Amino acid sequence: MVVLEEIEMRNLLHINKLDAFKAWLDNEGTAWRDGRGEYQVIQVYLPNGQWACVYSRHDMPEHYTTDRRLDGFVKQFVKDNKK
Repeated sequence: MVVLEEIEMRNLLHINKLDAFKAWLDNEGTAWRDGRGEYQVIQVYLPNGQWACVYSRHDMPEHYTTDRRLDGFVKQFVKDNKK
């Protein structure tokens, strides 16, 4: 589906999917924590020991932007939830 492919390519996560994404991270055994500051929504712990962020957007409030290092996580989340 073109819309899902565009979302995967642009690292977007719909605002309504945040709770499902956090639950998916929990199921995958991936640590996450609340974000810091005005724009960070959550931080996700990466296998390399770093934290990557999901950010809120003022120009597109219905979506969050994700750090490029979360590409694989978001892509797999979208794939797992296509069902």
